Amino acid sequence: MKSNSLATFRRRSIKRIKIFLICFALFSGALAAAESRYAIFRVYNITIEPQGLLSEGVVWGSLSSLEEKIWPLYWMRSHKHQEHICNYFPIKLNIFLEGWGKFRAKCSPLKPLFRMYWGGKYWYVSEDSRVWLTTLEENKKIIKSDINDLPILSWSSDRKLPVDLSNKKGNVMDTNLPIDRIEEWYSNIREHGLLDSVNFIQAKVKGDTQVVELFFNEQKSKGLSILFLDDPKDWNEPLLAIKKIYPNMNEIPNNIFIDTTYKGKILIQNKVQ
Repeated sequence: MKSNSLATFRRRSIKRIKIFLICFALFSGALAAAESRYAIFRVYNITIEPQGLLSEGVVWGSLSSLEEKIWPLYWMRSHKHQEHICNYFPIKLNIFLEGWGKFRAKCSPLKPLFRMYWGGKYWYVSEDSRVWLTTLEENKKIIKSDINDLPILSWSSDRKLPVDLSNKKGNVMDTNLPIDRIEEWYSNIREHGLLDSVNFIQAKVKGDTQVVELFFNEQKSKGLSILFLDDPKDWNEPLLAIKKIYPNMNEIPNNIFIDTTYKGKILIQNKVQ
């Protein structure tokens, strides 16, 4: 009795599976026919916002032929497309579904905090730790005319590499620069009224100690320069001491080197001519 019931159950299960497979095949065939004739799953439109920052050719060119035919596939892979485009253009990008086969790509330019001189080239560094060459062609669309007013940081070769070029995926890369600390360096300079006087700063190593040197002239060998420890918290006391010696920082003689890295004292000397 039990064996008969089990056999009946199996036959019914097999029959249901066959019916399901037939229905699924018919449904899939209908969808395929509809797609072939009416392109119901195609990506109809990608609206780029704002216009002019990123061309349609770049966005559409990143789609594979299959993704263009099946918009849900493009939707599932949109994050990878965002990452790929952002590796070549200095922007932030968010691609999201707006309707059946319709997408919107919202982009905004990366905002450089400062320019970095490293490896014989100038780079822009953004607040979210992205770096790219100042000579990048795409900069014309996103960089404002006052960009040359950005402070300059020279990153010495004896410091940790700021960019891993061996893992380069495009023109815009991640950087391991200590952005927060660098901002504190500039904050100190600004608070003591030196921002307009300092031509550039250089992060380097003195012996085994990481240091930062402020240069008040384009040429390192000429003009005033002041050497600090890497930690911005160690800057305030030496700066106050220097101001006691030179109340007006702008009147400090040229070709003077001031070393504040010694504990409890400040070294002032003339630069070798």
